[in-house]
Amino acid sequence: MTDLHLVVGGLLTRDPVLAPLLLNYATALQWAQTPAPSSIVPSWAADERPGAPDGGELFTVEAHASRDTPHPHRYLDTVLDTVHAVLTRGPVGVERLADVDVPDIGGGTVSRAATWALAPVAADVLGRPAAGYRPSGAVSSNR
Repeated sequence: MTDLHLVVGGLLTRDPVLAPLLLNYATALQWAQTPAPSSIVPSWAADERPGAPDGGELFTVEAHASRDTPHPHRYLDTVLDTVHAVLTRGPVGVERLADVDVPDIGGGTVSRAATWALAPVAADVLGRPAAGYRPSGAVSSNR
């Protein structure tokens, strides 16, 4: 797992909309089931496009929703737009590529996917602690 994966995973798991959707996917993985009716499935691939930045990767999120969800395609768009908003707040370069509809997964589920080209914005930025971070054992200024 790369630093880019860790940063993106941290961004997604801190978001109140996306965290439960990731948890639903993790639960389905644990029990070797198809993606839950309300989940997101992340995947990574090397960015081999001409002119792709060093260290760049393609990040795809497949969003799943139950057909019983009111306006399921609008819901899926909202989820993927939330992923985009979360990614753009992080220390990574973000370019949203094409969105695609993926085949329905049986059991009354609809899904849609989007892909982003991601790259570190500066050398070593992903390896540095967050602002205000103190390693354990550090003396607090509040004492």
